[in-house]
Amino acid sequence: MEKLKILRKQCNFTQKDLANLLGVKTKDIQNWELNKAQPELKILRDLADIFSTSVYDILSNESIATTDYSPWNFNETIDYFWGHIGILLYNSNIIKWYPITNSTFDRVETILSNDKPSKENDIFSLDTLNNRLLLINKNIVKKISLLSDASDSPKDWEIPWDGYQGLGSEEFYNLIDEYFFDYEHFCQNTSEELQNKVVNLIEEKRITEDNVLEILNQVYIYYHDNTVETIDIVNAQELFNDVRLIEFELNRFIQFSDDNGEIHFIPLNSVGLIDIPLYLYKIGRNEIFENK
Repeated sequence: MEKLKILRKQCNFTQKDLANLLGVKTKDIQNWELNKAQPELKILRDLADIFSTSVYDILSNESIATTDYSPWNFNETIDYFWGHIGILLYNSNIIKWYPITNSTFDRVETILSNDKPSKENDIFSLDTLNNRLLLINKNIVKKISLLSDASDSPKDWEIPWDGYQGLGSEEFYNLIDEYFFDYEHFCQNTSEELQNKVVNLIEEKRITEDNVLEILNQVYIYYHDNTVETIDIVNAQELFNDVRLIEFELNRFIQFSDDNGEIHFIPLNSVGLIDIPLYLYKIGRNEIFENK
């Protein structure tokens, strides 16, 4: 786990410091960083909390997205919080703001600065730090804004339910879902301290069995006329496959299957923004790749 060493040093932790935070031996930290052993899921979740990221990012070959703000960082392995992307839909005066990382800012700025008039590549996607995967139709939105964290908040600023930078760690979205739908696994694989944090978040954000699916599992379709449709998603693999079809613009219609068995076909040219639960999309991607 070379990433662990990078994260630890970026936070100015010694191996002993991190061991004390986790309640393990310094030798354990050494073995993990040398790839001689791997911590159990309970420890991985604590690490995700400490470093404001997710277990998925710690274990994957991709860069680590973190909600921490560190403009002086030059290590490409860690992708820090940069600021926000704002999307203004037609027939709306309210910009929808989402927290993003530095690399996402660079990518969006490059795409939009070099975009030429074309009938191709109308859709581009990006991950946010508050558990959303966005599919943006460049021909339908009225404006896209990029706002650095160092800038003043605009007048139309609206903080989403999960805060300025999300819940502080992508892992919390996974943990909240598990708390409601796989409580036994949650208790067995989450430290007591982290369990308490999750329970406090649930109480603070007023998440209940009645609204948890709405918060964590719904896809939001924003049309050009500023109307919104929500679709309840339960099948992660189907969601991943549906998103890939949209990203590659293989069909004129967007397709989503909901938890009631209904299949929705929506003309792509009527949609400005699709807002998708990121962790559910990642679950579907992992399941499909593991089965190959």
